[in-house]
Amino acid sequence: MKIMIIGGGIGGLTTAVALRQAGFAPLVYEAAPSLEPVGKGIWLPTNAMLVLERLGLAEALVALGIELTAIEVHDRATGRLQAIDLAAVKARFGRTTTSILRADLQATLAAALPAESIQLGKRCVAVQQAEAGVTVTFADGSTAAADLLIGADGLRSVVRDQVAPGVQLRDSGQRCFLGVADVRLPAGQHTVVREIWGGTCRFGYSPVTPDKVYWFAPIAAPEPIFGGTEPLAALQQAYAAFPDPVADILAHTDPAQIILVPLKDILPQKRWYAGRVVLLGDAAHAMTPNLGQGGAQAIEDGYFLAWLLAEKPTVEAALAAYQAGRRPRAQRIASQAWRIGQLAHLTSAPARFLRNTAFRLVPASLGQRQAEALYKLDF
Repeated sequence: MKIMIIGGGIGGLTTAVALRQAGFAPLVYEAAPSLEPVGKGIWLPTNAMLVLERLGLAEALVALGIELTAIEVHDRATGRLQAIDLAAVKARFGRTTTSILRADLQATLAAALPAESIQLGKRCVAVQQAEAGVTVTFADGSTAAADLLIGADGLRSVVRDQVAPGVQLRDSGQRCFLGVADVRLPAGQHTVVREIWGGTCRFGYSPVTPDKVYWFAPIAAPEPIFGGTEPLAALQQAYAAFPDPVADILAHTDPAQIILVPLKDILPQKRWYAGRVVLLGDAAHAMTPNLGQGGAQAIEDGYFLAWLLAEKPTVEAALAAYQAGRRPRAQRIASQAWRIGQLAHLTSAPARFLRNTAFRLVPASLGQRQAEALYKLDF
């Protein structure tokens, strides 16, 4: 069976690796002229690492990143609200969240594939289905045909129009600055993710190597944010009241490398496939990044889909089982991520007080169980 994947991001490349290990020879078509990651750093939570372990890639990724021991959420003014013990997660599952540069993750996935299986500079502009299969037209005028088309082309998926035309993006009202700082974190934070909530602004960070820190700074504001002001100076002003080491992280960031991403998702879709076209990752269930699960859910999608295509007697049976098996979990996580994003940006002082009180009243054991439920694979 000839399989074509549109999109050479994390989901598309993971799917290609899983398909090859299942005995297929997929081709990946990526719009960009080179495999450039979207974003700066990424957390690979336990569920993602368990899948990558099955693919034989986990140890290589651990060697490139940092295994984390805790996730902490703080209020800017009143301190810690919640903590998840990732050392306990590792003791239970054998893997913990690994913080890594996106470029290193993407390069590791690509290196697990034959070079000729990734075609660059191929932007999909049209998809046509027929009884014999699927034909894709690219912006350069070329075409490619396959028995199955996998759309891993992200939030603004072109392939999705074949399955669910007219899907609207939902804007969270938050704009997120991303960067990597050349700095070492203070003692006690070398293996910790910390997110600090401060009303309209929040700031999160974690190490991705011993001397590099990935950071993200969501701000509830309309576009254009900061009115076109140079972003680093504006960020330093916006986060001046945040506790250390926020100022130090920003001071050690190259302003030319800061990027801005509007935080958007899509509402739950009833169908993830139609005929011989199937969606995965953000194309199927784009979510806001508030649980650190966007990439992980794409990784789960790709592995599960490849396994079903190898196990089920027909493509149709595999796609139906894929949608039934993945849709409820991915959409539940997307909904949770949206709610967390809204809670993090409460501007009313009484509302923040109630939120903080509720977070602190949650027993540590319950918070731990809720977190671990995210990490348990169901396939």
